[in-house]
Amino acid sequence: MGLNGTISASLAQLDQLSVLNLSLNHLKGGLPVEFSQLKLLKFLDVSHNMLSGPVAGTLSGLQSIEVLNISSNSLSGVLFPFGEFPRLLALNVSNNSFTGGFNSQICSATKELHTLDLSANNFIGGLEGLDNCTTSLQRLHLDSNSFTGPLPDSLYSMSALEELSVSSNNISGQLSKQLSKLSNLKILVLCGNRFSGELPDVFGDLLQLEELEAHGNSFSGPLPSTLASCSKLRVLNLRNNSFSGPIGLNFTGLSNLQTLDLATNHFTGHLPTSLSFCRELKVLSLARNGLTGSIPENYANLSSLLFVSFSNNSIENLSRAVSVLQQCKNLTTLILTKNFHGEEIRESTIVGFESLMILALGNCGLKGHIPSWLSNCRKLAVLDLSWNRLNGSVPSWIGQMDSLFYMDFSNNSLTGEIPKSLTELKGLMCANCNRENLAAFAFIPLFVKRNTSASGLQYNQASSFPPSIYLSNNILSGNIWPEIGQLKALHVLDLSRNNITGTIPSTISEMENLETLDLSYNDLTGEIPSSFNNLTFLSKFSVAYNREIDSPCKIVNNTKPISSSGSSKKLGRSNVLGITISIGIGLALLLAFILLRMSRRDDDKPIDNYDEELNSRPHRLSEALVSSKLVLFQNSDCKDLTVADLLKSTNNFNQANIIGCGGFGLVYKAYLPNGTKAAIKRLSGDCGQMEREFQAEVEALSRAQHKNLVSLKGYCRHGNDRLLIYSYLENGSLDYWLHECVDESAALKWDARLKIAQGAARGLAYLHKGCEPFIVHRDVKSSNILLDDKFEAHLADFGLSRLLQPYDTHVTTDLVGTLGYIPPEYSQTLTATFRGDVYSFGVVLLELLTARRPVEVIKGKNCRNLVSWVFQMKSENKEQEIFDPAIWHKDHEKQLLEVLAIACKCLDQDPRQRPAIEVVVSWLDSVRFDGSQQ
Repeated sequence: MGLNGTISASLAQLDQLSVLNLSLNHLKGGLPVEFSQLKLLKFLDVSHNMLSGPVAGTLSGLQSIEVLNISSNSLSGVLFPFGEFPRLLALNVSNNSFTGGFNSQICSATKELHTLDLSANNFIGGLEGLDNCTTSLQRLHLDSNSFTGPLPDSLYSMSALEELSVSSNNISGQLSKQLSKLSNLKILVLCGNRFSGELPDVFGDLLQLEELEAHGNSFSGPLPSTLASCSKLRVLNLRNNSFSGPIGLNFTGLSNLQTLDLATNHFTGHLPTSLSFCRELKVLSLARNGLTGSIPENYANLSSLLFVSFSNNSIENLSRAVSVLQQCKNLTTLILTKNFHGEEIRESTIVGFESLMILALGNCGLKGHIPSWLSNCRKLAVLDLSWNRLNGSVPSWIGQMDSLFYMDFSNNSLTGEIPKSLTELKGLMCANCNRENLAAFAFIPLFVKRNTSASGLQYNQASSFPPSIYLSNNILSGNIWPEIGQLKALHVLDLSRNNITGTIPSTISEMENLETLDLSYNDLTGEIPSSFNNLTFLSKFSVAYNREIDSPCKIVNNTKPISSSGSSKKLGRSNVLGITISIGIGLALLLAFILLRMSRRDDDKPIDNYDEELNSRPHRLSEALVSSKLVLFQNSDCKDLTVADLLKSTNNFNQANIIGCGGFGLVYKAYLPNGTKAAIKRLSGDCGQMEREFQAEVEALSRAQHKNLVSLKGYCRHGNDRLLIYSYLENGSLDYWLHECVDESAALKWDARLKIAQGAARGLAYLHKGCEPFIVHRDVKSSNILLDDKFEAHLADFGLSRLLQPYDTHVTTDLVGTLGYIPPEYSQTLTATFRGDVYSFGVVLLELLTARRPVEVIKGKNCRNLVSWVFQMKSENKEQEIFDPAIWHKDHEKQLLEVLAIACKCLDQDPRQRPAIEVVVSWLDSVRFDGSQQ
């Protein structure tokens, strides 16, 4: 409806009112206490608003209420006394900030309650209060809280229960055999807890079961054989547990099964042949087990299959696998990484795979040539053949694969020249060519590179991979074709460690989206083309260990950067990582390259020369754009501003006004006609991605208004230019003050740092709980915390945000972030979460305490990772050595240790153990500079 403001108390004068629905608005404030006068009200829905404050006492007197939905707000405190709602049938308080334990009055006072949703709050303690909910309850949702202990026996007396969901808590213990009493159960969700032991073999009594999701626990033992009786079962997800033994389940009767995910367990033996009876099966993941043997021939009958992953097993007979799976006509994704060890990849007569979009055969040690049957996979978009023993040449027909945008042939023994046809890949010639359908498969894990860290092999998500060509570590020779400049959508080109000769073609500078260019360890000669200065997004570049390379490139010099918009990249740092200097540190960058691939954007990017651009070609802003008006928000003080004003205020976007580099363009300082200053973010580059960032940032910031968020005043879009108008923040970014300010006397004092931490936490809490829809920031870091003239913190850069609808708990989309801030679970899971933001914020807290960067490759081996170093120092009782000498003082040692403890809780390896950000706000607010507690 689009209502704003507060809920009027005058509504209580409608004493005959029985139904009141105010959901999906922008209402603020609390619930009026006058609502208690609505004695006849049966239905109240105020969900999906911005309401706040306590509710205890505000709804007393609603004696007739039957349906009460106050979900998706910022309500807090303990819940109301339930004895006042004797007729309540359905209660939904999810997605708020309620606290306390499970209220045993809920069911004792409301005998007919059939729906109870307490998910996504801050409830704690055990679930013994369920004792009274044994008769009428049909749907019970307790997800995303901090409930502990085992499931109480009383739960199994809820004979009418159809849906039970307790995911993302700290519930432990074994699942009781009394589960068999829940004969009406349709949905059982136990994922993300600490359950252990075997699943009870009682599913023969749960014949209505449609979904069983228990991934992310410590269940062990074999699969319950009685699951075979659940003929209505559609989803069976038991991934990431400790199940073992053969997959002995008889799938013959599971004709409705659509998703089977048993990945990351300890299953052994052969693939179950009875699975072929599951004709509705669409998703099959058995990855990361100990399975052996070959793929059964009757799997060709699985005509509905879309996604198959058998990676990280010991499956044999690649030829048979290809022969069988090509008959699955709808198959779009096939992940066979780390199987078929040392086999030969043979030529075959393949007539299938017409729908295949993603094929991963990395790290199999395969021998032979790249097979020609791949040329029949006309829709192939992602092809990974890395870390094998393939020889022969790169076939010229690769260039005819119109949809291909990601190819990794690295770490093989390929010889000959790079085929010229590679420069004609249509999927790399334009921004979003043929990639529209790939988003549906964003969760796909692919083997990308060897990872020497303790976590073992590194996996990433398919959708996070930028358009790339990896041919490194082969025996390729010949020159680099000048026509390679046609691949304007390419983000990564890695030709390192080959025998490539000749000069570096200047046409590479036409690849306007190029982020990574690695030509190291070849036999190249000549100069680095000066036109490389125009590669706006080039952040990783190396020509180290070539025969003779000269660099005439001149990197733009600039004054001290003042960051005024999100994700600012300082020009001083960009110069350091510019083309000339990067030659000297090429080896260090190469060593860091594997980890850096996890981030599609880097903190340091060279800046292109916009003066030269404007003088050498027509202005990209057309006359129509110059005369058009901008869209300005209500919070803006820039009335009647036009794009012509912006051109004038930035001197036609002159480089002298550049104050930073955002993810997809430059940031300019502007002096507006009304005398105020603003920061103008001019987006450019890959139009498809630019539009995504533009829409996300505008939508998020136009709704997200908080004193600790950067203020978006307006925007304009026209053609390929997108302009965002921000408030100008005088003191730039926290990153500058912690890591680049050379004036020791100007170093931030402890009181200022504490205030910054508190303000940034409040801004993040507003994104998570206060705005509608909720927002996962996904790139919380010190350069995205901007400071005004009073050093108040403002959280910036929502270009990486993906908006969450209120019932969503995660985002399945691009895996993005910045090295050093990325939560450990992001490399293994498909979700970007609120608790992931909390981890990144914990890293920022460590920066405030230590004045160290999250990753410092110039230091000793044990000091490169800030988080690891801090935990090591704590384990050695050397906490005092952690703190920045500029803030260490005995008088506030207590506060420093308190904030350090908060940071460490945010950095828990288990995301379930991390506090919600609103809890962090409370903790930080309780830390006072003088050492006293509130």
